[in-house]
Amino acid sequence: MPGKTGQRAIPGTGRRTLTIARSALLLAAALVVCLGAMMAVGLQLMRGMDAVADGWRDYDLQAATKSDALSEVRGHLGLGGVIDHFREGNRTSAGDHAALDRSLALARANLAIYRDMVTPSEDEARAIAAIAAFLDAIQVQMEDPAAAIPDEAFDACRRDAVKGLAALNSHLSAQRARLTAATLNDIEDLQRLMAVGGGIIAVLVLGLAGAAVWFTRSRIVGPLGRLVEDARRLARRDLDRPFQSSDWGRGKRLGSDARHGGFRHDELGLLGRSLEDSRIALRDLFAAIEEKSRRLGESERRYAMAAAAANDGLWDWDLESGDLYLSPRLRQMLHLPADGGEPGIAALLAHVHPDDRHAVLAAIRQGEQGADGASFDVEFRVLPPDGARKDGEKDAIGWLHLHGIVAAGPDGRVARLAGSAADVSERKSYEARLVHQATHDFLTGLPNRAYLIRWLGERQAVQGTGRRDLALLFLDLDGFKVVNDSLGHAVGDRVLIATAERIAGLLEPGEFVVRLGGDEFVIAVPTGQESAIARAQALETVFQRPLCAGGMELRVGLSIGLAVDDGTSDDPDSLLRDADIALYRAKEHGKGRTVLFDASLREAILIRSRLQRDLTPSLEAGDIFLVYQPIVSLPDGRLTGFEALVRWRHPDLGLVSPAQFIPIAEETGQILPLGRHVLERAVEQLGRWRRMAGGAALTVNVNLSARQMWDERYVDDMLDYLADGRADGLKIEVTESMTVADHDQARTILERFHALGVALCMDDFGTGYSSLSHLGSLPFDVMKIDKSFVSALGSDPRQESLLRGIVELAHRIGLKVVAEGVETEEERAVLTGIGCDYAQGYLFARPLSVADAEALLSTAA
Repeated sequence: MPGKTGQRAIPGTGRRTLTIARSALLLAAALVVCLGAMMAVGLQLMRGMDAVADGWRDYDLQAATKSDALSEVRGHLGLGGVIDHFREGNRTSAGDHAALDRSLALARANLAIYRDMVTPSEDEARAIAAIAAFLDAIQVQMEDPAAAIPDEAFDACRRDAVKGLAALNSHLSAQRARLTAATLNDIEDLQRLMAVGGGIIAVLVLGLAGAAVWFTRSRIVGPLGRLVEDARRLARRDLDRPFQSSDWGRGKRLGSDARHGGFRHDELGLLGRSLEDSRIALRDLFAAIEEKSRRLGESERRYAMAAAAANDGLWDWDLESGDLYLSPRLRQMLHLPADGGEPGIAALLAHVHPDDRHAVLAAIRQGEQGADGASFDVEFRVLPPDGARKDGEKDAIGWLHLHGIVAAGPDGRVARLAGSAADVSERKSYEARLVHQATHDFLTGLPNRAYLIRWLGERQAVQGTGRRDLALLFLDLDGFKVVNDSLGHAVGDRVLIATAERIAGLLEPGEFVVRLGGDEFVIAVPTGQESAIARAQALETVFQRPLCAGGMELRVGLSIGLAVDDGTSDDPDSLLRDADIALYRAKEHGKGRTVLFDASLREAILIRSRLQRDLTPSLEAGDIFLVYQPIVSLPDGRLTGFEALVRWRHPDLGLVSPAQFIPIAEETGQILPLGRHVLERAVEQLGRWRRMAGGAALTVNVNLSARQMWDERYVDDMLDYLADGRADGLKIEVTESMTVADHDQARTILERFHALGVALCMDDFGTGYSSLSHLGSLPFDVMKIDKSFVSALGSDPRQESLLRGIVELAHRIGLKVVAEGVETEEERAVLTGIGCDYAQGYLFARPLSVADAEALLSTAA
């Protein structure tokens, strides 16, 4: 079979290659032939010698027996034998006859032994018959003389017997002579066989030895020498010239190699060609390595130049040796001397802000315990240089984002940490500004409702039940609507700014003022009820004077609701609601006054209780219904969808604002059936609208409250309901504050809606925490900018830039943007110019009934 050892064909000839293995088999076969010849000669010699020995043994046995038998016969027939006894028997007694009988019997027996040894020849048979006849004649004469033959015949018979004995003796002598001659001939044949066979064997042995010597020198020792030299060249990396053994089997040596049947194609030839192939492969490999080394050097030079030119720093920490490398850029960012030695971790931490050192150490420990390829990140502040560390010089403190990756050694343990560091001071500053803007009013710069609620919550968490000294003053400007409507929003904004400045000028240390929105302000007075009453009186007094706004003196009054924390509520909103109730009571009583929340305001609580009690029956009776506010595309004014808003027409109290009953439903859990009712009515209405002409791509937004979102069973039921083909065109609105409490759980819940095909909207962006990290990690599709951002357009030149930044940020992370509360064409133009996608507000339409919405749809189609 081709490919097996000893069976490879010589390339280009079709002949079989005489490989080393095949040559060894041939030598072994020749040796077997020699051994076979030696064995054949030996066996032949042994058979000849055995034949001679067998001939002599047979002769000795036959001759000895015949000679003994013949001697006995002769003895009995000679003197003192049968004849003498016969002669004496004629004259003696009967006792002698018995002895004669014994002699005759012995003579007959010996004669029979002679005859039975081998088949007698014709002469021997006649001699034996003559002797037997003579013995018979004697027997007859002894037993019956009357029947005896005549004497002449008896003498003749005796003479024949004597001749027979002589003939038998002659026969034995002739037989011995023939055997001796045959033995000599056999010995001569054996001698010739030994001479011829020994010569042949000697020739074979000498030829075999010569062939072995030739084969070893020419096929093994010589090629091995060349292979050793080639191997030395390979070790020396002398790879430019072909190896000596590379000529084997390649047709380059046509002399002795061709005459010897292509032996260069044997196993050593294959090894030689393998070495040559290895030389070529290594030559190419080293050439490739040199080329890669050249490219690597160029790449390293480029990388070094890029790293020197880049704004990021690089670091590498060998955990085994403890060496810490910092690039020049990172040294610059850490305010380390450029020509100093490599610092240790302790020296590095000395340049980290004390408040951030624990976070840096925790990140490093995370890396030391991480798996190969794992990464870690940490952001920290860097202390300014020693000369710049002055009190109040906050701008000198920079922020760094440290990114690291883990590299494990062969034993699996972490061997080194390496990574980069980026200066994120500008981003941190921008985030701080964005957070400030999210928690502060754009117009006045005061904290907003989100800031107040968070402050109240933190204060409750820290002080527990010992917080009875906190009082809130809820302020509302009397007559501001008249100013705003008559003189315009610009003047109204100036009035609000002047109001904020006047209020802030009256505050004592520890007190602060918050603008909730519109013309509503809240003052936090942490020193108790008496201080709050004094502050309210001072405010009433100071607001009796006119405000200067836009070169005009305008008079606005001030209504104040005062509530003091009694330490019984864990809801940060409760104190604010109490102050709000007191404020409404103050407005109800003629405005321009301060009302303290006390037992006289329990009627509001009773109304609240009634709303709580009547909510579920009204839901079942159909008193709670939906209205739909249109959402339009800003670029082309096209109607794209509606936001479903719930309304309550109470049989006794009339139309109840959602701001009144939604918080009650949230607190009592009635929001769950209410939310399910809103969802089902909105989905059903959406299905009918999408079947109408021009409504195939219509969407409807439904708000999801915190209570609904965190109820696992409710979410499961809601998803099961939507799974039956009802999610098409549905959008769920979630306020950003709902995702902060448990970010991971919120993401899990929202991803379930998203997987079902429900689009997700972040509602009221800017009024909550405005967490950029949360915004990027949650599966939102749409961002809805709160009305307060839109309303501030025109009053603050920075407002448009801020909105532009929000829109661009949303677009960069793949979100569409909807602006809420658009009421003027100027606002619409600004929003369109900054790339806002959609808008809703009174400019386009107030919330519509189903019939009005369908009419609008028909008009749009």
